[in-house]
This record gives sequence, C-alpha cells and structure tokens, in this order.
Amino acid sequence: MAERPQRIRVLDEAGRSVTLDEGPGAFERLGLGPQVLFLGLGPRPELLARWFPEARAGALYVERPGFEPGPGAAGFRRVLPRDLDRDALAGSTTYFFRQNARLLPSFWGPVWARCRALALGLERSDPGGVWLPGTGTDLLGRDLALGFEAAGLTALRIDQGLSPEGLAGLMAERGAPGLFFSVNFRGLDPYGRAFHLLREAGSRVAAWCVDNPFHLLSGIRSGFWRDLDLFVTDDWFLGPLAGLGARRVFPLPLAAGAAFAGPDVRAGPADLEGRLVFVGRSRFPGKEAFFAGCSLPPQAFAQARDLLLAGSRPDFGWWAQRLGLRSEALWPGDQARRAGFCAEETGRLWRGMCLRAAGPGLVVFGDPGWLEDLGPAADLRPPVDYERDLPGVYRAASLCLNMTSPLLPSGLTQRHFDVWAAGGFLITDQTPGLGLFPADLVREVVFRTPADIPNLARALLRDPARRLEIGAAWRALVLRGHTYAHRAARVLSAAGPQR
Repeated sequence: MAERPQRIRVLDEAGRSVTLDEGPGAFERLGLGPQVLFLGLGPRPELLARWFPEARAGALYVERPGFEPGPGAAGFRRVLPRDLDRDALAGSTTYFFRQNARLLPSFWGPVWARCRALALGLERSDPGGVWLPGTGTDLLGRDLALGFEAAGLTALRIDQGLSPEGLAGLMAERGAPGLFFSVNFRGLDPYGRAFHLLREAGSRVAAWCVDNPFHLLSGIRSGFWRDLDLFVTDDWFLGPLAGLGARRVFPLPLAAGAAFAGPDVRAGPADLEGRLVFVGRSRFPGKEAFFAGCSLPPQAFAQARDLLLAGSRPDFGWWAQRLGLRSEALWPGDQARRAGFCAEETGRLWRGMCLRAAGPGLVVFGDPGWLEDLGPAADLRPPVDYERDLPGVYRAASLCLNMTSPLLPSGLTQRHFDVWAAGGFLITDQTPGLGLFPADLVREVVFRTPADIPNLARALLRDPARRLEIGAAWRALVLRGHTYAHRAARVLSAAGPQR
C-alpha cells in the first residue's frame, strides 16, 4: 500500500512550526469574475488548476517576497500587491490561502485587507464616528461612549466578538468610522486583519491597555500593535513598549465612572458609618488558566515579602529583572506572564497584609476567597453591583481602603477616582502613579506599610471636619479633570479621527 504523502510544515512569522492545509477548502473566495487571482499559492500549486478549473486558462498570483513557486505554477503570472486596484479586483475571482493570515501576517494582513476593502468599496464615510468594541454589560465602554459624545463624536458600541469578515460586513453597511477605539485589544484579532482592514478604509485605530500591556500582548501574534495609537494607564510601560517598536504610545489614566460622578447615588448600608471598608475580588476570573505553568521562586518571594513590610514595591518591573527577563523577551510570546504571575502573587500577599492590619472593624465586600486571608470571623459581605450599589457603599463608609496591584508599577485603580467622585473618602498605599495628583492632597491619604493603616484610619475617624474638607477637595479635583469626558478629549487630541 502506498504511503500517505507527508503534509508540508513551515515556520510562521514567530518561528513556530505549522502544518499547511491542503485542498480547495484551504482557500477563501473573494469576488466573482472571469480573471482568477490567487493570494498565496499554498503548498500544492501544481494542483490548483485541478481544484479550480477556471484557472486552467491562466491565473494571476501574489506571493510573499522571496517565495519561488516552482514549476507547479507554470502559466500563472505573478503580480505585486501594488498592482491590486479596484478595476483589477472587480473583474477577478480571488482565492486567498487562509493560513497566510497567520503564517506571515505582516505581509498578508495588508494584502487581504486591500482586496477586501476594494471588493466591498469600503471607505471612511463617517469621519466623526467612533466605534467601541465591547459587550452589552461593558460599563467602561458605556462611559467612554458618553465621553466621546461629549466631545462631539457619534459613538457606536459594537460586538467585540466580530470576526474580521463580520467587521468588513458592518463597515460595508455603515461606512468605516473615523476612529476605532479598542480597550485591551477587544475587537482586534491576534493577527491584525481587523486592524489592516480599518486602516485600508481610512480609519484611525487606537487601543487602550487598561491592564498590564504585556499580559495583553501575550495573546497578540503579529506586530501590527506597533502601528496602533497605543494608550496605557501606567506610564511605566511607555519606555519598554517604545523599545519593542511601538511608534505612538501615550499615557491615559483611568477616570471616574459616570455612575459615581452623577447626583443620583443610592444610599448605602447605614452600619458603615465609622467603619473602614474594602471592596474587591480576591483574584481575577481565569487566573489559573492564564498563569498555567508559572511558578514562584521561593527565595525571591521571601525577599518581596520583606520589601513590602518595609514599604517598598516589588512590582512587575522588579520581578522581570529578578527573573532575567529583559524588555526584548517580553514579546512575542508569553514570557511576560512569568513576571506577571509573581507580581500578582505579590499583590495578593500585599492585600492580605493590609486587610489583616486594618483590624477587626474592617468590612469587606467580596468573594469567599478573602476568608483565606481574614479567617471565618471577618465581616465579609457579598459582592455588590458596580453601577447600582457600589457608589452608595463608597459614600456611606467613613473610609474606603485601596491597595494597588504591583502588576502596574506606576498605575492607579478605579477606586482612586470612583471613591472621591461618589463623595467617599479613600486611604491608599503609596504608589508612583499618585504623582498624577497634587502632593499636598496625596500626603493626607497615603500609607507606606500595613502597620501605618490603623494609625491613619484612627486619625481621620477622630476628625470628621478635616475628613470632610479633604474629601471635598479630592472630589472637586476628580470631577474637574478626571472623568471619562476628559479622557476622551485626551484621546482625540493625540489620535483622533481626521475630519
């Protein structure tokens, strides 16, 4: 019996070995016309005329630089991507070798996008529009939409799960937007086809990394992200990202949510008067799967514990250095998750230290995972609805506690804005990100070590008039310059649509 032919394996753009698909099903058809055009010949060019009989009279093809098709493509004529114009594609049946989008996305992404945009007649017909990919329950997306609308744009929230083909269909229906603004790369596929399609149609494309950018980039398989207008909540990442080739990176902190800044805040529990309150989850969803295979070096973790007790911050950058991860090792691939796991566990340790130091009067709203740190006698209450109930909790509590994750070396949390906007009072750990605010206000509300928390809390609880004065100054500061309307205006000044 004859041996089954071995399928061809090649290295993709990131150096991974990939088995090539074969057969007519490995090609996507774009358009319908008498001239046949292959965007990539695939592993068996000698069989293309059999699979696609219309190609027997001759066909055009595009291939990556340096690729020589061999005798199998005899009778086919090579053309360059720049030869692909509207007239050429209008008269063609185009077959795109699907795997090319993953094998060499930096070359094939723009080629696919050009052909798709020309075939559908895509163009930027809504220069004052901004599209925000997300979910129906995405409160940050809603706040951003309100912010962009306050700046005079028309905001459209779209499904973040749209495929590049689905996005192309929506653009054909509605016209391409002036600005496509993604949070954490939502709505942008890992290989950049959506990005190239938007750019081909004339849209500006921006992404805001609300979380650690290198965690987010660990799921990106192509270098298209370097060409985005890229925003980060933590300016510590500006240098490392630029060092990896990001061309336009801007700082953009979090801001106060609309539910907290508005006048209609529901009353919180009455028994929070005179109490210190913490609201949060013990771990982020999917943590175990995200950090699969990562481990803590015991000696370094012991050193991190000592640093925390002394008031220092062994953060993501500290861990990357301890693990020998230079900036160039943070992408491509998922090596950044090693440092991220250690920083996340350091943050969990830090939160536990601070919650225990806060004493028996502490009230925690969150999941049962906190009982591992606090014990069964803790005043642990169920999670609260972020939009409906949390503003009232912040306002009702005499003090709210914040601990900032070491995953963001100079970042801030949503609490740094929401608590003040709701009329609450925040005490927080000392982090470099607090440089965003006036130093005289920061000094009143920060602690360096867990042991500082009880003294700070007692001093503030004993002086309600001082607490009221400080809280009013913070609230005015946040509402005056740190809402999502202010952040949207910053985005537009740095990377807004060209009208």
